[in-house]
Amino acid sequence: MHRSTVKKSLSTISVIIFCINVTSAHADQISGRELLAACTNSGDLAAKRYCEGYITAAVETHATWALWKQMNRVFCFPEGDKFTHAFGAVLPYLQSHPEELDYEASSLVLTSLNIAYACE
Repeated sequence: MHRSTVKKSLSTISVIIFCINVTSAHADQISGRELLAACTNSGDLAAKRYCEGYITAAVETHATWALWKQMNRVFCFPEGDKFTHAFGAVLPYLQSHPEELDYEASSLVLTSLNIAYACE
């Protein structure tokens, strides 16, 4: 695949993921409801690890695309551990927006981080 095709593909993907008007989850995506269930299931270590991995992947993918100059940053963490900040923003957002829980989890993670840590 040519470099320009890869850049165009990444640009298209970033636009889709960061749309504020999120869409309902499809079979190949998990919903916010599923992510919230995994994140709040304190008795299931595998579910907790899935939750942490999902949020971590969203944060790292965003950072990579921004580093590659494929997109502008939509959130900027303050000093400190970025994952502590991320987990501290995502779960409260999901819990306080039950009307959005059927949307794709990836969109909700990034929306919650944009609201909590918008870049100046």
